[in-house]
Amino acid sequence: MKKIPLILIILTFFGCNQKEKNLNLAKTDTKLTEKNETIFWIDTIANGKFLKIYSKPKNDWQNLTAEFGNKTKKHKIDLKTDEYEMLGIPFTNQIEWITEKSFALLNGCGTNCRYVLIFNTESKKPIVMPIEYYPEIKYADYKTDNPNLYIAVEQNNDNSLNLKIIETDSQKKEKVNLPKDWNRGSGQIYDIVDKIEIKNSKIKIVQYQENGIKKELNKLLTLK
Repeated sequence: MKKIPLILIILTFFGCNQKEKNLNLAKTDTKLTEKNETIFWIDTIANGKFLKIYSKPKNDWQNLTAEFGNKTKKHKIDLKTDEYEMLGIPFTNQIEWITEKSFALLNGCGTNCRYVLIFNTESKKPIVMPIEYYPEIKYADYKTDNPNLYIAVEQNNDNSLNLKIIETDSQKKEKVNLPKDWNRGSGQIYDIVDKIEIKNSKIKIVQYQENGIKKELNKLLTLK
């Protein structure tokens, strides 16, 4: 039986140890990769409150989860339910406006098909509802000195429209009935109303006629 040189035994020993270290390193890298598979659609903090919306592509890249809250409250909710899938998940990752307690996201299928998803740190579930006007809207003449207010529209029994002015955080609201003789075009809100302005708790709604006549509706808002 041939004798194995001592130097060969030493090299073999260190080689096996190094190979084992490399295997351990590979395992660590794999765990880190799996952990990083979480994709954040939204991860933001504003004025002591936070909102995170993320997915796990390993399970379902459209399976979105939302976590939101503040320093004292934290909520977690699955957004892939019948109640929220109407938003067309995956939806936009742009937050349209932020208030003291809320984050608001928009989605829709066109000018007359739009809804808002509001995450309020005081509520366990986000609010979903149709919307027409909101703070900083780009394609409508809507001005407000209260960035907490947005506006929805509903049909009346007499075929006229109601404006629902809603406060984002409290969900207090007030209805303003548009006169039936304002109806024109397709009967949609952007055919009927040309301008809305809210200032010092007063709302002014304007319609411009082709003959140069300006119709104006004014009301003091008392949201309840």
